[in-house]
Amino acid sequence: MSSDRESVPVSLPTELVERLDRLVDDGVFSSRSDALRYGARVVVREERRQRLHDQTDSDARE
Repeated sequence: MSSDRESVPVSLPTELVERLDRLVDDGVFSSRSDALRYGARVVVREERRQRLHDQTDSDARE
C-alpha cells in the first residue's frame, strides 16, 4: 500500500462510532482511523472478489 494518504471526512451514526471506539479501547485497532482504513480495505477486497466471481460466472455461461 502506498504511503500517500488522503483525508476523507466522513459522518457516521453515533452508535457506529461508539462501536468503533470500543474496538479501539479493546486494542483491536490503534485508532478510529486504523479501524476505518481496515473497513475500507475489506470493502474494496470484497467488491473485487465479487466482480471476479461474477465475471467467472458470466464467462462460464457463454
